[in-house]
Amino acid sequence: MSSLIRATSLQGIDTLISEFGGDPHEIMQNCNINNVDFKNLDNQYLPYRDYAGLLEYCAFKFNCSSFGLKLASRQNFDILGHIAIAAKSSTNLGDALTWVIKYLHLHSPALSLNSHPLENDKSVFLSFEINLKPLPHISQVIELTIGLALAVIKKLSNNRCKPINIFLPKKLSTNTRAYNTYFGCNVIEHRNSAGIVISKSDLTLELDHPELKKVQAALNFLAKNKEHTQPLPNQVSALIRPMLPIYQCSNQTISAALGMHPRTLHRELIKHNTSFVKLKDATRRALAEHYLAQNQFTISTISELLGYQEQATLSVNVKRWFGCSPRACRTLWIEICSS
Repeated sequence: MSSLIRATSLQGIDTLISEFGGDPHEIMQNCNINNVDFKNLDNQYLPYRDYAGLLEYCAFKFNCSSFGLKLASRQNFDILGHIAIAAKSSTNLGDALTWVIKYLHLHSPALSLNSHPLENDKSVFLSFEINLKPLPHISQVIELTIGLALAVIKKLSNNRCKPINIFLPKKLSTNTRAYNTYFGCNVIEHRNSAGIVISKSDLTLELDHPELKKVQAALNFLAKNKEHTQPLPNQVSALIRPMLPIYQCSNQTISAALGMHPRTLHRELIKHNTSFVKLKDATRRALAEHYLAQNQFTISTISELLGYQEQATLSVNVKRWFGCSPRACRTLWIEICSS
């Protein structure tokens, strides 16, 4: 169950594939997705890894780098079922997002949403994480997730919430201007986390309340399920990733994002037999391994993504972690992956 996603996430993909001249069932079978009943998606699940692979396959087969965004425009909030109903019954945008943050794991445990303030405390970063190891190719599924999330936020707020920035972990395959136009804001590529930056004040925007059916049933369903909670070290690591490239990853900024005093954070992490320094180093190590196994990131870019002011610092740490230089690691891992 840990790597599954509800089949409602396939909403609209059959007609989109058909419009490109493909056979939906044949293409899905090629991606190990079989026997999908598009009239009854609510009661079906599929492996998240296969779902991500399907989107990448379609983008390649149809030579459409924006396939994920095109699919996002055909989907709506209702694919989250009870979560969407509860969120739409909220008083304000912040409460609606809280429902999603707490219960998104019921839609797919492989996907999580976190919210934390940025360094100026005037904006909030809504970050999406894919909890799979090793991480599959995620460009299309990330663009789909963010495209749909932004459309939902705009609809819930009656278009009053405007994104400030969009963070994407990949190098944009088309010109940046096209992405800026689609999202309606500046899109920043090469980030460790994918997500949306909005104004903190937008969280208080009141929601319109059309007549909602099945609200109580949805609330009862969610009440019977546990909220998504992360151990403190996982929360710290999730905050470290987006803070590294903007050189804001300090004990003070992370503890402030968690609503703790730095000394309190230190004491709590000791209870987990770790520390902020150890978690920061482990996060950098994992990111270095992930980026060095790909050709799209230069060594200089990887150094920036890991929050190092100088490339030489990256080289020293990569040799400490893996016993060789960044370029030697890259050559070795790419050979292993291709063999």
